[in-house]
Amino acid sequence: MHEAIGVLGAVSVATACLLTGSVAHAVAVIPEKTEGSTEIVVEHPTGFFTVTIEVAVSPSNGTVTVTRSALLRTARLLMRGEVFVPSSVWNQGASL
Repeated sequence: MHEAIGVLGAVSVATACLLTGSVAHAVAVIPEKTEGSTEIVVEHPTGFFTVTIEVAVSPSNGTVTVTRSALLRTARLLMRGEVFVPSSVWNQGASL
C-alpha cells in the first residue's frame, strides 16, 4: 500500500462509506445523517483527508447519489537537500 491516498481515492472511499452493504460502510464510523452535506475523515498512513460529501437518497429505493464532493489538500515537503558548489566556480564569476 502506498503511504498516502490520492484525492480521487479519498472521495471514492468516502462515497463507499455511505453505501449500505459496502465493505467500507460496514467498518466506517459515519454521522447519523447521510442526506445533505456530511464530513468523512479518510485516514491513511501519513495523515488524513477530510472529505465533505453531499448526497441525495432516493425515497423510493434508497439509491444514494453523490451530488457534490470537496476536500482540503495540504502541501508537504517533498525534498530537502544541500548543494556543494566548488570554490573554483565562485572564483570564475569574480573575473568577469
